[in-house]
Amino acid sequence: MKGLGRNFWLFTLGRLVSLIGSGVQALAIPLYILDLTGSGVMMGTFSVVTMLPRILFGPIAGVLGDRFNRKYIMIYMDFARGAAIILMAYLSDVGVLNLALLFVFQLVISTFDISFDPATSAMLPDIIEEHKLLKANSILGAVNSVSYIVGPALGGVLYGLFGIEIVFIINGTSFILSAISEIFIVYQQTTKKTRVSVKSVFVDIVEGIGYLKKIDGLMMVLMFAMVSNFLSTPIFTVVFPFFARTLVGFSSEQYGFLQSGWVLGVLFGNILIGTILVNKKQGKLFAEGLVTETVLNFLLAALFFPYFTSLFGGPSWLFFAALGIPIVVMGVFNAFVNTPLQTLFHRVLPTSHRSRVFSVISILAQIATPLGSAVFGFAVDRLPVHYLVLISCIANAILTIVFLAKGMSRLFEVRPGKHGGDSYGNAEEIA
Repeated sequence: MKGLGRNFWLFTLGRLVSLIGSGVQALAIPLYILDLTGSGVMMGTFSVVTMLPRILFGPIAGVLGDRFNRKYIMIYMDFARGAAIILMAYLSDVGVLNLALLFVFQLVISTFDISFDPATSAMLPDIIEEHKLLKANSILGAVNSVSYIVGPALGGVLYGLFGIEIVFIINGTSFILSAISEIFIVYQQTTKKTRVSVKSVFVDIVEGIGYLKKIDGLMMVLMFAMVSNFLSTPIFTVVFPFFARTLVGFSSEQYGFLQSGWVLGVLFGNILIGTILVNKKQGKLFAEGLVTETVLNFLLAALFFPYFTSLFGGPSWLFFAALGIPIVVMGVFNAFVNTPLQTLFHRVLPTSHRSRVFSVISILAQIATPLGSAVFGFAVDRLPVHYLVLISCIANAILTIVFLAKGMSRLFEVRPGKHGGDSYGNAEEIA
């Protein structure tokens, strides 16, 4: 671990601090909206508002990440997010923060998020040697998981005890601290500095899309991720909060711990990848993770049926455990899917195009998520939740079988030299 260097640990420390704050807020805001409205439609709307800037501005953000200093982008975006969230805390404290203002702020913060993400993803291979990327990604994935274990658990407690203002203060402060740690990263811009125009942005986006076609099997993976995210992501961002809080009646603390369970599993999964499974074939790891996660989806879906809610006594700690265990195990196998993909992309993409390609990959993988959130948000107020979850599981299982049968995992068998002479091999993340 010492061999990863000072830059990597400063990079990781900044993410640890800011992601803990983000985890606190990501847990608290859905609870806040449910407490204000009790509406699945409003939950779905908030999810759409969160994702919309990613779809609209993602390509531009990727281009900027390839043309400007990635370190400065990270620092400026963290300071901007911190300032915006602390302003939200002030408006909440004086009693003028309503649902409309909350949505406006979320649009702004999500725009800063998408400006930050491609530059961050593209910067990692510039500060880590190629042969250390899998190790670095597994550590970074584990650190991210720790953040999202502590964040939601802390968010449930803080929101339950002190309300939304404290949540905003903690998250805003975390971004400012993250920006300060990033100032000390030693980094020289590795991409060419050029003037940005509408034409150059368009050309760069087209080039980014063009690179996707050079990686055998990638477009198939992106199609799978697009449909899978439409079916699955709203279950966890819209349906599950409504089920846990409104139908079952879990406390904010219990809900926070349940949300942490997923990333606890991802943490365990990344630890396994970085140690015991470090030499396992990545394509096989990917396929096994995907199949096991699909099977576990059905186990979790069964627990949404009213029979089990009654059997386990509603918001009891017994029902909490019954839900929490499969959530944790699913997180483990989700790491087996995502971590290999992310490492692959880091290895195969040249630094001159990395930000824009990462942003295009992210957009294509998640472009259907806002539509899914809107559909599930509308449906959750009108249809039994357990049927919605079961339909999602069945459709996702069919999708997984079809795409694996078509050879989706061949992405991991690309030979060196096939991508314009670049050398690459194993990999890591999309869905």
